[in-house]
Amino acid sequence: VEKMASYFTDDCVYENLARGQVYRGKDELKAWAKMSFQAIPDFKLEVTSLFVSGNWLSCEWVMTGTHTGDTPGLPATGKGFSVRGSAIVELANGKIKREAIYWDLATFLRQLGVTPQ
Repeated sequence: VEKMASYFTDDCVYENLARGQVYRGKDELKAWAKMSFQAIPDFKLEVTSLFVSGNWLSCEWVMTGTHTGDTPGLPATGKGFSVRGSAIVELANGKIKREAIYWDLATFLRQLGVTPQ
């Protein structure tokens, strides 16, 4: 959590558009990350493409893991998942000032067995 937070500015904004969540500042970001890593201890994010231009970065990624812990509104399922997503990032002084992530929540929920196939 601390290593991840070190890449962000103190006044960062992290937007998880698929879940409608916004985290402002490192304290909120770290609380979200801690909960997420506890719920998905084998979490991995593989960047499959990356583009940087000036203070902007964009990437595509594949997120994988096993949902073994509860998250708000989603009790642990014990099932694995693999979903694609992307991020738009604004940089300031070499750190992430704002990040908006877009990912496939519908496939995630289907793989966890919480929505119809």
